[in-house]
Amino acid sequence: MATKNITTLMAALCLSMGMGAQAEPAAAPAPAAKAQEGTAALPWEESTAQRDARMQWWRDAKFGMFIHYGIYSGLAGQYKGRKGGAEWIQTNLGLSSREYAEEALPKFCPAPGCTDQWAELAKAAGCRYAVLTSKHHDGFGLFDSAQTDYCTGKTIKRDLVKEFADSFRSRGMKVGLYHSVIDWHHQDYDNTIPSRLPYPGNQAKELKEAGIPRNQESYIKYLHAQVRELCTKYGELSILWWDYSNGQAEGERAWKAKELMTMVHRLQPGIIMNNRLFAFNGLSADSDGTGLDPAKGDFITPEKRVPASGFPDMDWESCMTVGNQWGYSVDDHGLKSPRTVISKLEECCAKGGNFLLNIGPKADGSVPEDIVKVFHRVGDWMQVNSEAVYGSRGVLDLAGATGFSGASRVGGTMYCFLPAEAKGKPASLPAAAIPAGCTAAILGQPACRVDMQQSGANVQFTIPADAWDNAVENLPVLKLTPAK
Repeated sequence: MATKNITTLMAALCLSMGMGAQAEPAAAPAPAAKAQEGTAALPWEESTAQRDARMQWWRDAKFGMFIHYGIYSGLAGQYKGRKGGAEWIQTNLGLSSREYAEEALPKFCPAPGCTDQWAELAKAAGCRYAVLTSKHHDGFGLFDSAQTDYCTGKTIKRDLVKEFADSFRSRGMKVGLYHSVIDWHHQDYDNTIPSRLPYPGNQAKELKEAGIPRNQESYIKYLHAQVRELCTKYGELSILWWDYSNGQAEGERAWKAKELMTMVHRLQPGIIMNNRLFAFNGLSADSDGTGLDPAKGDFITPEKRVPASGFPDMDWESCMTVGNQWGYSVDDHGLKSPRTVISKLEECCAKGGNFLLNIGPKADGSVPEDIVKVFHRVGDWMQVNSEAVYGSRGVLDLAGATGFSGASRVGGTMYCFLPAEAKGKPASLPAAAIPAGCTAAILGQPACRVDMQQSGANVQFTIPADAWDNAVENLPVLKLTPAK
């Protein structure tokens, strides 16, 4: 990376370390033509019909791509030979922003066209939307911000958010942004608000030694100004994926959440937001079953897991890694198999949720080949079985069923997911759950004959072993079409 870019970064770091006065947040640009402030009902004012109309595309899409990319990608999980995870490496190793950026930024080198490669991979897998990290907890932005020099617009003269938005929209996918409300770089961010939110030890030490006090009110102005930029510079945003809150570091005290959410909805009336501006966010299974307040977000985000019973009557999305890390790490070897990933997608559909599958590109923006293979294999399965996914709703009550891992429904048609281990075993469904007078077939296998026979309150299915042998990843889908 050019020395000029390092000099620019170090000037920003000197300001943040108290070696100069940090300027007030710059005035946010006027809203772009496509982001005029609107007067649509706010989520907590909507009728059920209004909410359903706003949420419908997302409920129908079911499957999206998550992208964790930042200067941590250049470190690849290691700092001067020390292992530290991936996107959390700064706090895992207790690094100040100065220490972290001096090592990470020179290695961050997104190749031209890398966002096009992400979009092509998402399209091949069958994703209908994508969410990119505009700023992770380290505070480094992937856009050109007037509020800070700690962003790609100033350091490498690239606006990766714009490139991302253009790449995905041009291929017919909805665009969303992840934005961290935590900020390990900004000097005013108050990590002392009681919570379990992490903070890098050396950053706290350097701020203390420089005599720089915390000023959360000032940080909130900065946070809101950057979010306004994101909502006015990039056309229509479909999702804002906040991350994250805990303890008393939530809501009004930490982020002025209602004001922030109101601004976002006025600028982007159709946008959908998760509920991680507040402490209840789906991170812990202990909160499963708790109601979702529309004033706190539109959907819940169970992380790296699919909730045991879904969240009936609530919108939710399971975000999932292929390996163990979100960002790229050379030490992330425990990758899920394509069969496991497809099974997670099936499970989300069967339980009424969405599935957000992550990639962590390398420093140059390329996607690790093993991750690419998994996405392509998911795409192979979707080529045959996507009608069981898009527009589907979960079938939550299949008590007494055997041989199936779950089922989804599109209109009157039912799709039943057959796990690989069910090959050759009895399969049955409650007669009351299936479409009346239905016919049975295996998706993509017109020659495969499925026999049905009612036995008491259940319907027994005889499914040839070939159904599994001929299915992508041995995961066939049984389609039950109602009588016309």
